[in-house]
Amino acid sequence: MRDDLVKEGEKILLWGGPDANFLTEYRVGKAVHSHRGILYLPEELRWGEGLVSSTGRVFYVIRPSNADFILRLKRKTNIFYPKDIGLVLLYTNFSPFSRVIEVGSGSGAMTVFLSNLLVPPGKLFSYDNNPEHQRTARENLKNFGKPENVIFRLRDVYVCGFVERDVDIVIIDVPEPWKVVPHAYKSLKDGGFLVFASPNIEQVKETREVMAKFGFVAMKTVEILMREWQIRDVGCRPEHEMRGHTLFYSFGRKTKTPKDAT
Repeated sequence: MRDDLVKEGEKILLWGGPDANFLTEYRVGKAVHSHRGILYLPEELRWGEGLVSSTGRVFYVIRPSNADFILRLKRKTNIFYPKDIGLVLLYTNFSPFSRVIEVGSGSGAMTVFLSNLLVPPGKLFSYDNNPEHQRTARENLKNFGKPENVIFRLRDVYVCGFVERDVDIVIIDVPEPWKVVPHAYKSLKDGGFLVFASPNIEQVKETREVMAKFGFVAMKTVEILMREWQIRDVGCRPEHEMRGHTLFYSFGRKTKTPKDAT
């Protein structure tokens, strides 16, 4: 099969401009309705091809990015935004073969993102104590990710901790992350990475204090502020709106347990 042909069932992004772009699944003959007209998906659709809607708008068939998936997730909770998720890859040793725990499945943004990068024996273990949140995360994973790379566990991690041991990375996104640090320590391999996301700097302070007691080192806390720019022939300028503070992201690496840390 030619590489430039879209396969039946693949996700495509129909790009008709910033005001008209739609993520859909390719099915021959499928009608895609929008405020810019109706598009009918033809046989032998090619990547990069331009389709004309019933109102004359041209839509280009392009490959969706990871951000396109994440911003279209069904949400029951706040999500990790694309501007932040890349930090987890940058400040850890993540690889396609990593064994990763996340606590706080939420709506599944991190779940979807990591599932698309993992390959066996890599695996993501996703914990939450709210069955409704996990139902949403499972649905989003089915629609946008690779479910075969994820194991869900419905469990109160504050009380019960994690099942797995010798994992590479633990990612925490819960209101009281400091309560998870002892459990994360037990599950991480020596030198493994702990990541936690919190909206409030006081949460960061308390959690890092506990991390220090358990011997985590090389700790770092960052936030990402992102602003797009308008590029024009005359008068380039920043957009009026920007994605400001969402979460603080903190990182640390496990060392051997000090004698006074149990």
